Amino acid sequence: MFVGSAQDGVSVYVYPTDRFKTISLYACWVGELDAASASLTALVAYCLRRGTRQWPTFTTMQAHLEELYGASFRADVGKLGEHQLLSFRLEIPDGRYLPGHPDTLGAGLDFLQAVMQEPNLTAAGHFPDDVIAQEKDILRRQIEGLINDKAQYAMLRCIEAMADGARFGVPRYGRVEDLTAIDEQAVAARWSEGRKRWPLLLFGVGAIDAAGFEAAVRERFQGPQSAAPLRPPTLFAATHDGRLVVDEEDVRQGKLHLGLATGVRLQDADYSALMMYTGVLGGFPHSKLFVNVREKASLAYYAYARVDAALGLMMIGAGIEFSDFRPALDIIRRQLDDMREGRISEEEMAFTLESFTNELKAEDDSPSALIGRELERRLLGGGPTSDELEASLARVTRDDVVRVAGHVNVDLIYFLTAHGEVPAGA
Repeated sequence: MFVGSAQDGVSVYVYPTDRFKTISLYACWVGELDAASASLTALVAYCLRRGTRQWPTFTTMQAHLEELYGASFRADVGKLGEHQLLSFRLEIPDGRYLPGHPDTLGAGLDFLQAVMQEPNLTAAGHFPDDVIAQEKDILRRQIEGLINDKAQYAMLRCIEAMADGARFGVPRYGRVEDLTAIDEQAVAARWSEGRKRWPLLLFGVGAIDAAGFEAAVRERFQGPQSAAPLRPPTLFAATHDGRLVVDEEDVRQGKLHLGLATGVRLQDADYSALMMYTGVLGGFPHSKLFVNVREKASLAYYAYARVDAALGLMMIGAGIEFSDFRPALDIIRRQLDDMREGRISEEEMAFTLESFTNELKAEDDSPSALIGRELERRLLGGGPTSDELEASLARVTRDDVVRVAGHVNVDLIYFLTAHGEVPAGA
């Protein structure tokens, strides 16, 4: 279980355990997801990973990581609801298992502090021109490359259409068209502004003394001068009444997505019932969508349902032949009706509970999974721990699932199809 506290814009949480021979550290700045600045903010994270005052180049940083007993480091940009996350991960061997028992935890925190607060800037206070140019090119290729994963691209387009300009629809990497105007001054200014405004969360997993860890973090990391409050994302509400949106691209397989409003988020009492609903509907190979759309009707290459715990938004996805749009959609709707009308077997409930239980137990063996769940809880203003969720899922009844099903509504239907393969009537 994580323990810790939030103070002066810096939140520190630690999961003390002897299960691992490594120490996992995760630091995260939390900013508002905004279309006008998303790509600029993403560039901040990518430029910070390129050098510090002490290790001014990527090569010298990597050499130092090798000196830290082969520690691994990664900087990335994430998204949770209406938040854009600048994340910095470090995994380093636990000094207890090394000759001389070095303080690898302290060395790891020193490295993260240098990356986030002491970047390699020019005499004019900017990131080097070559770093900006290279990272802009990398980010541009990442954004443009999203269309190559057609299933991911279709899901993002569906969410964007549902958002209608709301912040949760902004891609985590921003937009390609915004990159051209970004220069070295803009990135440095964004980093400086972010340090003053972005709340900082820092997590540690391993054989760590909680009190000592918190003291070490607060000694090294400065909190924002005027931290923006961490508000939970707004609950998604259906507004499109099942409207159909069709995109035509150069694709060989149709991608059918449904976006649904559930009215339930992680911090709500019915969240475990919503999880069971999602699992029975489309979370596993035994689920209704997989069995009925893919196996029995042979209409889909894959079929699933997932829920966004931050927004209370559910996505149903299926890869289908272009001509199978109508029959596949009809069968998906039939599964939603079956859930609403209580046609759920005891076997489906039992298999779903067992599957979730196995997933939650597997989290105990993954520091990144442990940190990810705790980060979600902290950013969303509450919610169950893994142990609490496992116990809560075991108490969910079929009546609970049916009650939740009554509040699930289709908001938007999205279909990615080939040129000239638009469904009849669309």
